[in-house]
Amino acid sequence: MEENRNVNNVPAEGNEDSINFSIHDLIQMVIGNWFWFLLSTVVCLSCALFYIYTAPKVYNRTATILIKDGKKGSETDIAAFGDLLGATARRNVDNEIIVLKSRNLMTEVVRRLNLHVNYVVKHGLRTENLYRRSPIDVTFIDDNERQALAFELTPVDNEKFSLTKFVNRTSADSDKDKDSEIYEVEMTGRFNDTITTPCGLLVVTPTLYMSDDYFGDPISVSKQIVSSVASGYNKRIAIELVEKQANAISISLDDNIPRRAEDVINTLIARYNDESINDKNRIADYTADFIDKRLRIIGSELDAVDRKISTYKKDNEMYDITAQATQSLTESSQFKTAGLSVENQISMAQYIRDYLLNDTKLRDLIPANVAITNVSISDQIKNYNELMLRRDKLAGNASSNSPVIQDFDSELAALRRAIIASLQSHISTLEIQLNNIRREESLARTRIASATRQSTELLDNTRQQRIKEELYLYLLNKREENELTKAIADNNARIIDPAYGSSTPVAPRSVIILFIALLFGLATPFGIIYLMEILDTTIRGRKDIEDKLSIPFLGDIPEYHGSTRQGSVVVRDNGRDSVSEAFRLIRSNLGFMSVKSGKLQIIMVTSSNPHAGKTFVTTNLAMTLALADKKVVIVDLDLRRRTLSKQMGQRDNRNGVSGYISGTIANLNDIVFQSGLHENLDIIFAGLQPPNPAEMLLSEKFDEFMADLRKRYDYVVIDSVPAMAVADALITDRLADLTIYVIREGLLDRRQLPDIEKLYREKKFHNMSIVLNGSTGGARRGYGYGYGYGYGYGYGYGYGYGEDESQKSSAVIDSRYNLTQRLKDFLGLNDKK
Repeated sequence: MEENRNVNNVPAEGNEDSINFSIHDLIQMVIGNWFWFLLSTVVCLSCALFYIYTAPKVYNRTATILIKDGKKGSETDIAAFGDLLGATARRNVDNEIIVLKSRNLMTEVVRRLNLHVNYVVKHGLRTENLYRRSPIDVTFIDDNERQALAFELTPVDNEKFSLTKFVNRTSADSDKDKDSEIYEVEMTGRFNDTITTPCGLLVVTPTLYMSDDYFGDPISVSKQIVSSVASGYNKRIAIELVEKQANAISISLDDNIPRRAEDVINTLIARYNDESINDKNRIADYTADFIDKRLRIIGSELDAVDRKISTYKKDNEMYDITAQATQSLTESSQFKTAGLSVENQISMAQYIRDYLLNDTKLRDLIPANVAITNVSISDQIKNYNELMLRRDKLAGNASSNSPVIQDFDSELAALRRAIIASLQSHISTLEIQLNNIRREESLARTRIASATRQSTELLDNTRQQRIKEELYLYLLNKREENELTKAIADNNARIIDPAYGSSTPVAPRSVIILFIALLFGLATPFGIIYLMEILDTTIRGRKDIEDKLSIPFLGDIPEYHGSTRQGSVVVRDNGRDSVSEAFRLIRSNLGFMSVKSGKLQIIMVTSSNPHAGKTFVTTNLAMTLALADKKVVIVDLDLRRRTLSKQMGQRDNRNGVSGYISGTIANLNDIVFQSGLHENLDIIFAGLQPPNPAEMLLSEKFDEFMADLRKRYDYVVIDSVPAMAVADALITDRLADLTIYVIREGLLDRRQLPDIEKLYREKKFHNMSIVLNGSTGGARRGYGYGYGYGYGYGYGYGYGYGEDESQKSSAVIDSRYNLTQRLKDFLGLNDKK
């Protein structure tokens, strides 16, 4: 039976003061505070919907390009040496990524797309940027890229407009109002006319998008600092390798306007390719300039040789040469031709060597394709020029002290020295070859020693003529090749995929935001309740008592908020409210305890602290016993505060326990009064406050007094003082058969339960049992179910020790202990009665 389980209470293992929630507890908590969970969820979802509606949509656009290697050779050749060239190829691609991320390149993009000028209109709570759709185009005559400004322009009609709210910003950070100059003036102007404003000279031109819909609606025009806009896009744009072993680069950008993101990416790629072509053309232009200079010099020398030969033949009348001389001359000519070719190569090699040794040419490119037949030297010159171009390109974004620039300079110096050493070695080889040719030529001359001096001189002049002709023709051919190379210069980046993306915005992510808002809406009231549970150290229900105490549990009294009639007595004959049912259950449990412990005639009621409802329990328990046709007397032994006596309306303080024990009143009948609540219920008031309550309770007179009451009544219910306040309760308990220890839910600190358990184990009180007063049946933990027997009432009276004992009545309210009541308790806004 329920009664037996109440009386034979066994504490759970472990006395840790912890908070444990089961799934059932969580469900009951949500049900009990459904309004707050619903309200919190609605508010959070509303805020999320408002944010989704007002926040600008963000779209992603991505392009993919392939960086060309720029080196000769098939893909098969490169793949064969992939393990050796992989790091170099990766480094080259990394360098191109740095170029793509350079501020100079992005600045050119901002200028070309006019991204630093914005036209914005407002639609309710949202704003719209009219990129490429603006009805007006503002031209700033004094276009200062380091000036930021803003104003509002309102089209009046197709011819006029008004200007207002001028702002000049002098700081690169356009969000700092302290650096802004605000002009509260209003101006009017006409389209296509120059107008002077506080922000400078402007020309406003209507575009194809101008319509009557824009008349009267302000358009916010702002111009930002170009470098700041470029820096902003550089921070937002993402440039990275598609794969580690590939030369493909992915370029992506998130923006509120998808078309603007596409334009930025595509223009960035176009500007990058333009720069790469310009770099290649620089080499071609430098080479063409070198060839032109050499052609002019050699042309003049060739003219001089031609004139010399013509004059010589005329002066010496040389018209015929013998066959032998012709043959000898032919052989000699062949050797001379070979020697001249070698001399030409030596001359060009010496020229390039002297060019490299010139300190004023350290930052210049080396002429290419200039009669150097050595393939290794030509490749070295080509690599040197390419490295110099990359160094010059990076130098635009970094200082000369940058580690990257210094690495380039070191590598260039080393390569330059290697080229000079190669040229010197090549010259030495050519000189040996030339000596051999001249030796053979000398032998041929011996064979034609008989030839006339005139023939020899003629041959010498002819040789010079041929040398100049060959060199001249060679340079002409190289110039054509250089012009062809310049004409077919290719882009450095091949576009695999132009900028593209989905029409679905990447932010704000509505589903995720709504899901987070839902979680936050549910977690907020739960967190508040859980926090209060952690911080609340008071008794929260019967479970706290059963877990921490081994004292028999007699019963619990539901919280009561209704008004009381005649003191604190709520129990009435045939009453069906929850409080009356609770006291009947306690009465039944007393019967079970009587079977086990003998007759329990004298019952003392005490507690740990005031406001526990000790007096309330005393009077209503006595009334419940009286309704069972038992003769019952209530004795107010709170001789110090006389709480029960005041509540029951005692008028003459002299007729009470203190007067009888002290001998002032001789007859016991003079201090016994009919309660007026039931014919079987009498009451003995405390009387005047004595100076020595403890000594009075220890007297033999008091023992006789209690013995007389035991003979007259079936039950003597004593309203004693709090056990933790004074010693009166411990003194009185020596005569009691049962001690009811009242604990008020939400009042007693759980940390005091070990002290109460100690009283029980040390047997300080006879037959000690627990009554839980003010029980909410678990609703104090927010589970949503009040205590009850189907009537929805509770109890709210307390002890009132040390305070005014007057109580205020209140209307009957629902016993569900929801979040509002818990907040009031937590903040100390609810009165403990």
